[in-house]
Amino acid sequence: MQRLTFHRYLEQYVRSLSYGKTNSIFKLANEVSSNPRLKEPLFLYASSFGKVDILLRASENLPVSFEYENLAQYSWVQLVKLLEENDVRLDHRYHKAYRSYVSRRNMFETEKDTRRLMHKKIRKLQESKGVSNYRLYSDLKLNQSNVNAYLKHGDIARISKKIAEKIIEYLEAA
Repeated sequence: MQRLTFHRYLEQYVRSLSYGKTNSIFKLANEVSSNPRLKEPLFLYASSFGKVDILLRASENLPVSFEYENLAQYSWVQLVKLLEENDVRLDHRYHKAYRSYVSRRNMFETEKDTRRLMHKKIRKLQESKGVSNYRLYSDLKLNQSNVNAYLKHGDIARISKKIAEKIIEYLEAA
């Protein structure tokens, strides 16, 4: 799976926020007044695709035009740097869009770390309560191979977070 880029995230995000599920700059600009959540991601989206001039034309007579004109002074690279540094020159809503991207980009790594920590907790609970792997997968009706790979070898890819939570609940109740 390819790593999510800010560029592609903005394309998906703007489309999902749009009432018409579109990426058309003109349609999106006209929608900003009735859909204020679209304002900041739209500018970032237009900048990332090099379409700020189109956005400026599309928003010419709209209330957001002044803000967009002020931000047009920054190149895409400068905008990303300001977002990464949490610079105060950008409104907090632009930073919110960036943080949302970072959170989504790192989602899989965060879940892996969570499952590693859950593995440690399960092993400690197993030792303290004297519960075998066999008892876990037979009582909970889990796949024997996956549970053994997860518990014996720490193969976190074999068990979902939901299953690990189920095992922890079982062990805590035992």
